[in-house]
Amino acid sequence: MKIGIIGHLKHPIAKPFAGGLESFTDSFVRCLVSRGHDVTLFASGDSDPSHPLSSIIERSTIADSHRRLGRVHHEWIESVEDESYERLMMNLSGQSFDVIHNHSLNPIPLRFAAVLPVPLVTTLHAPPLVRMVDELRNRSSERCGRFINISKANADAWSPWVDHQDVIHNGVDTLFWNAPGQSRLVRAIWFGRILPDKGTHLAIAAAEQAGIALDVVGPVSDEQYFDREVRPRLSQRIRYLGHRDHDELSHLISRSAVALVTPCWDEPFGLVVAEALACGTPVAGFARGALPEIIDPSVGCLAEPDDIPGLADSIRHCLTLSAERCRMIAEERFSFDRMIDQYLKCYGQAAVYEGTTETTSEMVAEIAAEIAA
Repeated sequence: MKIGIIGHLKHPIAKPFAGGLESFTDSFVRCLVSRGHDVTLFASGDSDPSHPLSSIIERSTIADSHRRLGRVHHEWIESVEDESYERLMMNLSGQSFDVIHNHSLNPIPLRFAAVLPVPLVTTLHAPPLVRMVDELRNRSSERCGRFINISKANADAWSPWVDHQDVIHNGVDTLFWNAPGQSRLVRAIWFGRILPDKGTHLAIAAAEQAGIALDVVGPVSDEQYFDREVRPRLSQRIRYLGHRDHDELSHLISRSAVALVTPCWDEPFGLVVAEALACGTPVAGFARGALPEIIDPSVGCLAEPDDIPGLADSIRHCLTLSAERCRMIAEERFSFDRMIDQYLKCYGQAAVYEGTTETTSEMVAEIAAEIAA
């Protein structure tokens, strides 16, 4: 198939990944290419050049906002991204693809779905976003293409505005996230972007109560939070190991006895869960968002949200769980091959828009005028 992938623009699709969506998009494109599909990734020009990249903006918007304005200016970022996606969608109306797969988290591609000569498939990676919800209210989901959600919990959150959603759980590369032969230490690991929503401070508190050492790994996305809630609690037993590349991270996870996942919001999926299980590491976390949907008692233990003593008990229980069982569940339920098979099936089922050339041209012009206004 000839597949166009619309990436988001806030960060480059390149290592070291800023977060889960960048990592997902990178692996998704590579897997499709490895299967022989003709893929074009529409993303920022500072993305990995080894991708089949078509740059729709020179630099990722958050980095460019810092460079130009000295800070993250959300209104400026929105404006730049909207203009970039508008130009892309205008161009795509005259290009030949079998399907366009949208991962942008931006409303503009939805606006153009009805005028594309091929299906637009949008994966909803985030909870309901105000601007996307407004677009769906104004245009109705039937005119915005086909929707896939990454969990039933997140699909339920979107259901007031999207009439039909297929649910395809995220997958990870189980060949990569696997370090056989690692001897496990009686240490816990917490990994991800360090900011209040991820609850790093709660993981530290629970590890202290459980009496287990903890490694914290990941980029600091909120310096004030790190300095206030994390740095003062670091010690020989609670260590911050910085932002590691994926090879190092896989090694660190695989030698850990338990991975802590502590969202302070309803996480739509949680790639860190699948990555930990693929490394044979059970998960102790909070029962919110999609976590109750993707963690069963054989591979993890969940506490009530923000319940530190409960999470400490979950940590201790996870020390009794089987690494082999975690690995098996990851291969069966969260492998990238399983996920790609499901997406390819969805591509084949997507209905092609059947408008005439004249009608399509008129609608493109109408939408462009609407955006300009």
